[in-house]
Amino acid sequence: MSNYIKNARQARKKGFSAKFQLEKIKELFPNLKIIKSKGNNFEIEIKLRPTTLSEEYDVKICFDKFLGVNVYVINKKLKIAKNRTKLPHIYPPFNAQRLCLYSPKKRQWTREKLLVSTILPWASEWLQFYELWLVNGDWLGGGHDEYSDYVENKKVKNE
Repeated sequence: MSNYIKNARQARKKGFSAKFQLEKIKELFPNLKIIKSKGNNFEIEIKLRPTTLSEEYDVKICFDKFLGVNVYVINKKLKIAKNRTKLPHIYPPFNAQRLCLYSPKKRQWTREKLLVSTILPWASEWLQFYELWLVNGDWLGGGHDEYSDYVENKKVKNE
């Protein structure tokens, strides 16, 4: 039996280990920068380019097997569309640029899922929608309005 199948079965019960998650990310991103890796957690930096025409973004991924995963854009301050007042789908504090990639309430990501097949593609997709959003302020990436300050992100009046 392959290690992947064995690990997948174990993950259904306990979730993938930080070590296994990191190994899978290294397969796709061999030039990743490991900031911290110890026990059940790690922090890494990778470069994402959503499309061939896109900018390259440095992204920090903070993973803890029991607490979850957070993704940040770290190499540049993300701009705000001209007809908006703040960035869409990020968590406060907004200057941290922590991306909202899924709804925890809906359990769209759980520790039983690989980061390389969920979080990393979602982060790349978020960045692509962000670049499109800059053009006219319309967020095409879907999402939710479960945050109390969602109304503030609506288009500015008198467009």
